[in-house]
Amino acid sequence: MLAIDALRERVISELGGDLLVDDHAAYARDDGALGPFPPGLVVRPREAREVRAIVDLCRALRVPLSPRGAGTGTVGGCLADHGGLVLDLAGMDRILEIDERSLLATVEPGVITARLQAAVEARGLFYPPDPASLKKCSLGGNVATNAGGPRACKYGVTGAFVLGLEVVSGAGEAMTLGHRSIKGVTGYNLVGLLVGSEGTLAVSTACTLRLLPRPSAAFTLLASFEGELAACDAVQRCLLSGLQPAALELADRTCAKVLVESGELAVPVPSDARALLWLELDGDEAGLDAAIRRAGAICREAGALAVELAGDADTRDRLWEVRRALSHTLRARWPKKVSEDVAVPIGRLAELAEAARASGERHRLDTASFGHAGDGNLHVNFLYDPASAADVEARVERAVAELFEATVALGGTLSGEHGIGIAKRPYMPLEQPNEVRALQLALKRSWDPAGILNPGKIFP
Repeated sequence: MLAIDALRERVISELGGDLLVDDHAAYARDDGALGPFPPGLVVRPREAREVRAIVDLCRALRVPLSPRGAGTGTVGGCLADHGGLVLDLAGMDRILEIDERSLLATVEPGVITARLQAAVEARGLFYPPDPASLKKCSLGGNVATNAGGPRACKYGVTGAFVLGLEVVSGAGEAMTLGHRSIKGVTGYNLVGLLVGSEGTLAVSTACTLRLLPRPSAAFTLLASFEGELAACDAVQRCLLSGLQPAALELADRTCAKVLVESGELAVPVPSDARALLWLELDGDEAGLDAAIRRAGAICREAGALAVELAGDADTRDRLWEVRRALSHTLRARWPKKVSEDVAVPIGRLAELAEAARASGERHRLDTASFGHAGDGNLHVNFLYDPASAADVEARVERAVAELFEATVALGGTLSGEHGIGIAKRPYMPLEQPNEVRALQLALKRSWDPAGILNPGKIFP
């Protein structure tokens, strides 16, 4: 507390008291189940020089610093579990440049993802990464976790669009990394190292992002199935057909039941549907008619009960809103939800879905799995009432451990897009041996010698 008090006084005297945020309650949690971890101090800088000054002050006073975007993460990556300072980057929210000729945008880390998408689409351009929380999440947070989304099926995750970063390292060094050209292999790929590093190595102050020409049209189908196996078969058939879907999103039997009962789906769905598949194709409108017919036929060949086309833009938007809100829909139905975003090779997707459900059944928990079937990334949710039994939290912990063990055994990974943060750090040895973790910790020490940036995140 003495260090925090000293830090507060230094921030006020050197940068101004208007950078301090008085209400700390909102910073004690993210969108996951962890916490509360109230910070000792919250500072909201407005420009890069202030970020550098705050990092220097924290290093001098040995105060932990946790960078925070919009707080939409689910694994505690932005939480101050070691106390100290939360660096709220929401005040750095300028779109600095949109270069139409070079297909580039440069933004500050606090820019909301949907805002950049709207700005570039107004100029006929396209920024594909689309996390479910795109209307709330920030681009700096997307970079820190290498966020994905439905369109990663065709276009890839955030890291595929990050060309350059301006950062302040844990040593207080301001650096410009990467390049503005699409290709570049000068030296090590330090931008690639920082993407997904969860604020443990440096704080981003600006990001240079690659853009694409905006597709002239997009069409969405919703196919319903009697179970996840048939839906996963349809995913395989679509990917092998040459269609190149922009998105292939799966919802299991629990999700399908909740959505059918809610009546929120924008197209008719059979009452006996036990799995749903969103399928989107985009590109040149003239060539999409045949592709969408072929996609529908593939789903029927895989056993679809029904295939419905979102016939207009409004219906399509409503259909995707239901998908994006699915996590919150489940949260409203169960008192507590523990969500894990595991990923496996696409050919093992059906086995992953079955393993998740089997683990839930063994431990007497409800489960719901949904997510990015087109790249093998499922969000597996364990749903329960904490007051239902004395041992329920222990059963959840065992089910999560079994899920991670099954995922790794299937050739998969602990996190497809949410990161490791606090929640998954005990399980890192399942996927990475000691020597690999030691190498990463050596990198951490070289970027952050005093160990102030997000200490304790990622590694147990």
